[in-house]
Amino acid sequence: MPAILVLAAVPVIRAQELLELPTLGDVQLTDVTLATSSGRITPQDLQRSAYEVAVTTGPSGHHSVELLGALAAALVPGGKLIVCENGLLDASTLQKNLLLSGFTGAQALPDVAGCFSAIKPTWETGAKAAISLKPKPKTWTLAADDDDEELVDEDDLLTEEDLKRPVPAAGGDDCEVGGGGKKACDNCTCGRADGKVQKLTKDMLENPTSGCGSCSLGDAFRCGGCPYRGLPAFEMGKKIELPPGFLLADLE
Repeated sequence: MPAILVLAAVPVIRAQELLELPTLGDVQLTDVTLATSSGRITPQDLQRSAYEVAVTTGPSGHHSVELLGALAAALVPGGKLIVCENGLLDASTLQKNLLLSGFTGAQALPDVAGCFSAIKPTWETGAKAAISLKPKPKTWTLAADDDDEELVDEDDLLTEEDLKRPVPAAGGDDCEVGGGGKKACDNCTCGRADGKVQKLTKDMLENPTSGCGSCSLGDAFRCGGCPYRGLPAFEMGKKIELPPGFLLADLE
């Protein structure tokens, strides 16, 4: 017969109550080791790796990680544990405590309310195993065969053409004065048609207009010589309201 350990939260338990516990109906009481007042049990109170089956009972919330850990140490590797809590209120907490104590495969007993079974892994509590690590990748070291080998000066590889400063391309798509070959817009307001950039005037703030139709949309749509460059977007024909403290040093 397997060695069985029974823990009860109460200080006294009758023989008939023992026989009514799960898995104990067909065993002899002489094969059972009984411990009462299990809330005070420590790992030192139980023989280590001496029991194949352990059954523990108590009120809801009685089985702490410490108590279940003591039972794990008392069971042989692969031993079975049955936990019963009268009026169980939080099954998820009990399952979590079983897992944290080292048990696996916790599941509710189908015919007994408030009872769970779990298994101690097939290795001993506190067992150690060596971890096989992958070998470190080999590193390659490059060494020159001839320490007196003359190195090439990178500057000697440059030609006279490489040393010439690049000339920026003339022109562009911007209609800024002095730019490329783009013609001035119809009804030009930026000054390209006249050959110079027009400065912003008070009248242009009071009644803004645009020959190209893009000046009112903001700097992203304005050409480089636009007199409205730097101002917020505005509505054509409507006075431009400037933010407080906005300076226009070149206003005519």
